[in-house]
Amino acid sequence: MLRPDLEIVASLVPHGAHVLDLGCGDGALLEHLIGARGCAGYGVEIDGEGFHACIARGVPVLRGDIDAGLPDWG
Repeated sequence: MLRPDLEIVASLVPHGAHVLDLGCGDGALLEHLIGARGCAGYGVEIDGEGFHACIARGVPVLRGDIDAGLPDWG
């Protein structure tokens, strides 16, 4: 179950959308968007715990600092 604030965000994303979740935390929102709304997407997370939580959820994620840029994205 998503947090109420993430439910609101998820409701604004069209089914089948392509999503780049910057600062995705533990990946809960992206997991929901991929599984329940048929979205395709990636997450970017700087925090090691959040990054590993995404991996455990099966969410595609890159570890990086969005403030420093994403040189490997493309």
